Amino acid sequence: MPFKNILFPVDFSERSQAIVPHVRAVCKQFNARLTLLHLVEVPIMAYGAPDSPVTFDFPLDEIKAAAEEKLTQFAATAFPGISPKIVVDEGDPGSCIAELARTWQIDLIMLPTRGCGQFRAALLGSVAAKTLHDATCAVWTESHCENARSAPDHTEWRSIVCAIDTVPEGSRLIRFAADLAAGSGASVHLTHAVPVAESGPERYMDMEFAAFLADEARKKIAEMQEEAGTNFDVTVETGNTPDAVRCVAQSRNADVVLIGRGALPHFAGRLRSHAYAIVRDMPCPVLSV
Repeated sequence: MPFKNILFPVDFSERSQAIVPHVRAVCKQFNARLTLLHLVEVPIMAYGAPDSPVTFDFPLDEIKAAAEEKLTQFAATAFPGISPKIVVDEGDPGSCIAELARTWQIDLIMLPTRGCGQFRAALLGSVAAKTLHDATCAVWTESHCENARSAPDHTEWRSIVCAIDTVPEGSRLIRFAADLAAGSGASVHLTHAVPVAESGPERYMDMEFAAFLADEARKKIAEMQEEAGTNFDVTVETGNTPDAVRCVAQSRNADVVLIGRGALPHFAGRLRSHAYAIVRDMPCPVLSV
């Protein structure tokens, strides 16, 4: 099974509450152990300034005790019969979640794309963005629904759309999709996007070249599938990558979109250039590995 240990960071926000059915479903689907984590952020004023170490009395122990009680009640209500591990710690969620996941040998982090915090109005949310960038395990993120309290869709993974590149990492992602389908009984549809100019005379000159690239991509994906021992359906689109993936996800009624965060040799680190946009714009949750 791809997932044996799942980490669910809980901040008690509406977004956090909204993905509970998804977390519960994935735990059940893969018979995985669940850890609930709440992080108490200590105000920097509590430490004092280096040049003027004046601090105020921050009741950390009392706050952590109250949070642990609240998280225990949350676990009993949200996850009956699962008995998740309860952890309350201190620290910045964006910095700590990925590090704790490595320490605890977590296979999957599940979190909403927005919660409570200073950067709530950001396009993706600072905690989700940092976790996607830093995590070495798979990360599941929910799509931006209009109403966080609405009944969730896509809790059962019956249709998986896998967005791949024609690079060695793409083969790894196809094999991961095959393992995921075997564990969930889902169908898998591969998709690849060939970029073209959005407008202007160069768009028309690009079309013939884009058609050539699309044919080459189909051949390469066929080779990758032969190597992986799979025979998934494939769609090769031309245009903006997030838009192309979203169209395929909508047409296939995808329950989850699978993407690779990659490994880039420059300052961007592990996160591929389209990952944020895909997570932000998909009509269903995104699983990035």
